[in-house]
Amino acid sequence: DAAARQFTGTLPTVTVTDTRTPEEIPAGEYWAVVGQAGRFVAADDPGKTIGPEFLGWKPRLLSDSSTGAVSAGEPVSSVISDGSGAPEVGLEGQELLVSTADSADEIGTSQVNADLALRTPVDVAAGEYHSTLTLSLFNQS
Repeated sequence: DAAARQFTGTLPTVTVTDTRTPEEIPAGEYWAVVGQAGRFVAADDPGKTIGPEFLGWKPRLLSDSSTGAVSAGEPVSSVISDGSGAPEVGLEGQELLVSTADSADEIGTSQVNADLALRTPVDVAAGEYHSTLTLSLFNQS
């Protein structure tokens, strides 16, 4: 449209498996998976880039959460609004993909993916671009 070019895709399924028993987990401990994108660099010219703030996502929990303790992160829009009302920050910083409120409440495997949307200014040079999306798992108490 006149405001942006949009390219969509889906993050491959991410699986988190917690093999500990409830007795092995300290009270109040939880885990979280966050994601952060790097700059998109043009394949034919490393001087042409698109910032990670233009990539947004909408995480989706694919596995059942028997207790409701595991949940997908909130959607994040590109800095060029997608009209959803999601924060317009992109994946420049660490954004939540999936987490548990208390690790002892739900042991096992959780699966999540995300709808991805790259919304760029209309004047971004056409071409093939590459970026790395880094996912990190944190266990915290």
